[in-house]
Amino acid sequence: MLYFTLNKSYRLSLEARYYFENGEYDKAFVKAKEAYILDPYNRMAFTVYTQSKIAKEWVNFLEDSNKYFKEIEAIANKPKITDKERQKVKIMLEILLDEYKNLKPSLLIGEELKLKARQQYEKAKEIYEKVFAKRD
Repeated sequence: MLYFTLNKSYRLSLEARYYFENGEYDKAFVKAKEAYILDPYNRMAFTVYTQSKIAKEWVNFLEDSNKYFKEIEAIANKPKITDKERQKVKIMLEILLDEYKNLKPSLLIGEELKLKARQQYEKAKEIYEKVFAKRD
């Protein structure tokens, strides 16, 4: 245990792990990267670094989906939707569907994060199928 507290790389990787387990993926990424640079043989640092990177992609997907759904809702609430707006909605939904399919799987990120992402994907898929699948 003394080695972990005296070695800066391992101390940073423990901090990174703490942040990762609490869902603070940006902080975990920074700390793990710093620890990995100090000691490229530090497996914990490497694992937290790569898993934080993956988790950040999942978080970015959720942020994108929330932003796009707000835009889609604003367009849908208009009395008349132009062809340009319709195409914009179609493109946003296609981006979300592709982005979700390209997310890397991970056993270490939280199930809640995965569930939220899956729900947003299902919502995008449902809208796309209802509005665009029959007409294309």
